[in-house]
Amino acid sequence: MGDEARHLLAPALILLGLVSLIFAAVPELDLIVSRFFWEPAAGFEFKEDSFLIAFRDTNRFLPWVVIGTAVALLIPSPFLRHLKYPPAPHKLLFAITFLAAGPGLGVHLIKMLVGRARPRALEEFGGSAFFTPPWQLTDQCVRNCSFISGEAASAFALLTLVVFIRPKYSTLYLGAVGIVAAAFSFNRVVFGAHFLSDVMIAWNLMFVLAVLLWQWFSRSAPQIDALFTRHSRRT
Repeated sequence: MGDEARHLLAPALILLGLVSLIFAAVPELDLIVSRFFWEPAAGFEFKEDSFLIAFRDTNRFLPWVVIGTAVALLIPSPFLRHLKYPPAPHKLLFAITFLAAGPGLGVHLIKMLVGRARPRALEEFGGSAFFTPPWQLTDQCVRNCSFISGEAASAFALLTLVVFIRPKYSTLYLGAVGIVAAAFSFNRVVFGAHFLSDVMIAWNLMFVLAVLLWQWFSRSAPQIDALFTRHSRRT
């Protein structure tokens, strides 16, 4: 991302709009994809797979590792003086803010507002709720709803850590981590916990948020880093 963030906002918004329009125009895509992983007798049987459960739990644990590490690195400590390449405070604050505002607060506000039922709760898959397209406000779910996917949002957060990677390795990082993040996200579709649109729109919303936040943090980097440097010297 880095200095190119200001050029990414328009493409990010266009991509978000395009993906949203596709699923609004052809909402059946969600049901078609989810049916691949559902059997009338067994339901979404992959949700019982021990490997996939462990894979899901890893994705749930990683954001706390990132936040804990970032907070620890922001606290002045003699240990930090021995780091050859200490991470810049503005980058650490960016990572914390993104996880709090996106996968944290933002996702849960959208879930409460939209109220979309999860695939496994639908009549089509043995439940009692009605299917609704993404972005349609409904009362089919009261809490912990389907749209958007919080775990897809937190998986996308791994890509934002590219700000800590040297530019010459950034493409390699995004490619390798992108595959893992996509697998984390699609795993929720396999479980019947989310629709494909929940995942894809979550990624696109997080992309827009990441660009907006990084624009501010990168512009404010000198002031933020200077503030933490002064505080570190006093301690």
